[in-house]
Amino acid sequence: MQKNENIKNYVIVGGGTAGWISAAILARTLHNTEHTITVIESPNIPTIGVGEATIPSIVDMLEFLRIPLKDFILKTNATFKLGIKFVDWKEKNHHYWHQFGHIGNKVDAQPFYQHWLKHQFINPTFELTDFSPAIALAKQNKFFIPDPKQPSNLSKSAYALHFDASLVAKYLTEYSTALNVKLIQAHVKDTLLDENGNISQLTIDGHESIKGDFFIDCTGQSALLINKALRVGYENWQHYLPVNKAVAAQSELITPLSPYTESIAHEHGWRWRIPLQNRTGNGYVYCSDYCSDDEAIGLLKKNVPNIITEPRVISFTTGKRNKVWHKNCLAVGLSSGFLEPLESTSIYLIMKTMLNFVQSLPTKEMAEPTINEFNRLIDNEYYNIRDFIILHYCETKRTDSKFWQMWQNLAIPESLKTKLDLFKCQGRLYENHYDLFASESWYAVLEGMGVRPKSYDPIIDKSLFDKIEKAFTESAKALQINASKTLDHAEYINRLKH
Repeated sequence: MQKNENIKNYVIVGGGTAGWISAAILARTLHNTEHTITVIESPNIPTIGVGEATIPSIVDMLEFLRIPLKDFILKTNATFKLGIKFVDWKEKNHHYWHQFGHIGNKVDAQPFYQHWLKHQFINPTFELTDFSPAIALAKQNKFFIPDPKQPSNLSKSAYALHFDASLVAKYLTEYSTALNVKLIQAHVKDTLLDENGNISQLTIDGHESIKGDFFIDCTGQSALLINKALRVGYENWQHYLPVNKAVAAQSELITPLSPYTESIAHEHGWRWRIPLQNRTGNGYVYCSDYCSDDEAIGLLKKNVPNIITEPRVISFTTGKRNKVWHKNCLAVGLSSGFLEPLESTSIYLIMKTMLNFVQSLPTKEMAEPTINEFNRLIDNEYYNIRDFIILHYCETKRTDSKFWQMWQNLAIPESLKTKLDLFKCQGRLYENHYDLFASESWYAVLEGMGVRPKSYDPIIDKSLFDKIEKAFTESAKALQINASKTLDHAEYINRLKH
């Protein structure tokens, strides 16, 4: 048996959210081992910083890093997020919610959705998310963190965070350097490869050479290592998701402080609103085939009062790298791919890429089966999120602009078509353990977009419908009452400060 020749020298190129999440996860994982981690961060290059909203996995990451939630919230101007409110997506003057956490409970071992679906066919009174604890709280601008020792009908809510991305990068810089991560502020001038095509060293400002065993590319869309040096291609998904630009700006704090992200559909795309403790994040995501940059900036200024920063235009190409891990280089963040921030998955993909990597740590041998399996799993993450985002568009009833008319005829991936065809029969969703979004997320968006199955699962008829109807009424009312007894979102955060 051959002794492992472990990787001891990791080099991360690029800082920002991707670079410092990568450094933090790697440093925590390798704590008490013989290693060095170096971050090369270009001075005076601002991060894109639009990823201010997250999903509940951010809380898991903080626990993994052993970062106290309270400390993180106070130092990053964070607020809580219970879900997303989608406005004008199905049609104008209509909205729906995508909740975090559960909707209802199984009845007679069958999905709650199926019982609710029968209710819709016979006596439609309640919306699906009327049975979501998270949405019961969100509608009243309330918040609390469930206590496992004191269960209630609100316990199955879940939460994520909104935060200032630049403050998060600063927080994780301090965290990582405390774990002996070395920071070099410099520009990378050149990348040198060895005879096997692996990266051997980088040339930085001042002609200094930085050697490493393994390199992590966090250089954003420029993809200095994975693309420019290693020539790994890019799978373009613009034909599925045509939006390709965003204009972002900050505005003054809006009250009341809502514990959710808002996504508002507009003529050529959609606009986000993300509340922080000290300000509000805003942006308009659009398709340049139908909208100029000046039009997009004008729309943002028209719809967002009290803007306090100059609007900034960002271009992107939706898709993913053909290989996220190639030879001795891992692409993380925008260098690995981009999916529009409609479901706040950018930071999740950074985190997931790194967590999968530290569970697949290579030796200097770089075993191909390990690399191939890692790439397969990350590919699945991208494909599943891509399909979920397309769902928000492809079932729209809007035809009031060329952008929305396009969606009436745009081809969708076969994987999504198969899923929709099955669902439209009797409301069934096939199990996909690789899908970030659980069935309840799919149910919420499908129903929100007006996708209603032809019938429900016939097994539901074995349950006593009258008793279930009565339970529906009692449950929905109890959720509203208990939610009203919790703290306002702003007050909850205020109490954390004292």
